Amino acid sequence: MVLQILFLGPSNLLEPNASFAQMSQKLIVSPIVKTLVFSKVPEKVRDWVDRIAADWRFRRIIPCHFAAPINASRSDFLAAFAFLDEFLPERAAAAPGLSLLLASFMGKAASYFPPDDMKTLSSLDEFLVSVGAVKKTVSGRKR
Repeated sequence: MVLQILFLGPSNLLEPNASFAQMSQKLIVSPIVKTLVFSKVPEKVRDWVDRIAADWRFRRIIPCHFAAPINASRSDFLAAFAFLDEFLPERAAAAPGLSLLLASFMGKAASYFPPDDMKTLSSLDEFLVSVGAVKKTVSGRKR
């Protein structure tokens, strides 16, 4: 059920273990929100993320639809939004800090989603763009 909520149409509902393992126990930005909202206005999202990371001293995050609270640091929060770098290459040129790289590699945060799981959501995004319901994604890169 979680994969259905995250992706609308995950690649394998009958054998979801691989996709579920990739998403579980990680701080993530919902693929739906990433694709349909944040990819359209990455500068504003990056500014918001940077303000939170700079101004708030937090040790836990309460996610919207999952068990809460979860222990998470500033680095974990930034790693979850690392996907913004693909939409803002000029800002990505500034090298990420060591703690951000470690959070990404240690698996506590994730911004990559399996392409097979993203097919339905990507198709929906393309349709919504074609009918003018949402703006085109800022970058031409694959999500």
